[in-house]
Amino acid sequence: MQKPQLIPVILGLLLATAAGAEDFDGSRRMDCTALKGHDCLADMNQCSRLQPEGDSQPVLSVDVTAKQVKSPFRTALLPIGNVTNNRENLVLQGTDLQFAWSAMIHRTTGAMTISIADRKGAYVIFAQCQLAAASAPAPTTPN
Repeated sequence: MQKPQLIPVILGLLLATAAGAEDFDGSRRMDCTALKGHDCLADMNQCSRLQPEGDSQPVLSVDVTAKQVKSPFRTALLPIGNVTNNRENLVLQGTDLQFAWSAMIHRTTGAMTISIADRKGAYVIFAQCQLAAASAPAPTTPN
């Protein structure tokens, strides 16, 4: 194949890859599987492994529309106060009376880093997000 014929082939592959890439922009709910987490306290010399609350699968549910993140590492929801999209990341931030948190989700790969801090310490979670399946429309009842 000659070089001029390669250009359309390469462009076609690049466009197909871009079209197949999911955009983690916050328009759909995301389920983010925790891969690793660290719990860091001010009075400790090193961080310990973060353990989920209860026996649930370590999956964070991120719902930008509902303005909340549900974490398996705490019982209370994380309220989303600020959402920013840039070229590479979806950036989420929130606060409560006792803590502040921030998260970054890579818009193409879905790689997530989230950190939560309070007066005693902080924890950080590294996760991999997937777009949640679209929910089926609610069945209609006949009149």
